Amino acid sequence: MDLPVERHNIGNSMDSSDKASKTSAAPGAMKKRSVVIAGHRTSVSLENVFWTELKKIAAGKSQTVNQLVTDIDRDRGGNLSSAIRVYVLLFAQDVKQQNDRDMPELPSNPLQ
Repeated sequence: MDLPVERHNIGNSMDSSDKASKTSAAPGAMKKRSVVIAGHRTSVSLENVFWTELKKIAAGKSQTVNQLVTDIDRDRGGNLSSAIRVYVLLFAQDVKQQNDRDMPELPSNPLQ
């Protein structure tokens, strides 16, 4: 009768639950969350980085994520996840453009 052999991976001290939590926290990892749009609950799958930025945008506008997603939903043409990604991207581009306008143009060589 063969007994089961316990195997250890010496080079890797993380167990599978550690790997799963590390992977799920990665910016590109997908996360499904429930949101309420105009009183109706629905699920939205987005990468962690988009959830993080969406929360920041909502906080900056003194809105909840649900309120912001309701606004995005009202104006969307395609699926909701794509509309949220486009909204976050356009918002970031607008912020960058405003910051670029506020920054004085630096000379190519500041020592001249």
